[in-house]
Amino acid sequence: MSDRHRLFFALVPGRSVRNKIAVFQESLAVSGRAAQPAQFHATLAFLGMQQERQLPLIRQVASGLTFPPCRVTLDHLDRFGRAAVLWLGVRSVPGELMVFQQALVQGLQDAGIGHDPKPWKFHVTLYRKLRKPSPIMPPVAIEWKLNGFDLVESVNVGNGVKYTSIGHW
Repeated sequence: MSDRHRLFFALVPGRSVRNKIAVFQESLAVSGRAAQPAQFHATLAFLGMQQERQLPLIRQVASGLTFPPCRVTLDHLDRFGRAAVLWLGVRSVPGELMVFQQALVQGLQDAGIGHDPKPWKFHVTLYRKLRKPSPIMPPVAIEWKLNGFDLVESVNVGNGVKYTSIGHW
């Protein structure tokens, strides 16, 4: 096992929501590298490479938070142009989820745990290396009940990555 881990906190959909996202993803007329349904998630905070010795502190930060169960509706399709990523997001993030995400980031900062400081955008990546966006974006409304969050490790495998949950709260 490596002494360094590429980590992020995420909201991970259950099978039913993953399947609905996958059906929607397949309905799009785009050219790019499709994200695999098993890897669908919405990142809460990207920690990047972390030393093994930091894991107990990272878990302690997560354990000190109370996740507010809530619902979101995946109803907004958009893209990050420079990154060539097509994503599915929400038009409206519940206030309690915004407060939770900010508390998570503050907890990481207070503990001295490095993380990506970019503003948070709730999204699920559908395609990377987008070459041809769909001329018509179909309507979508996928309900997702959020019951908790995960600490996820990203490991390079072959010509992709594998995400593994290493903690759930």
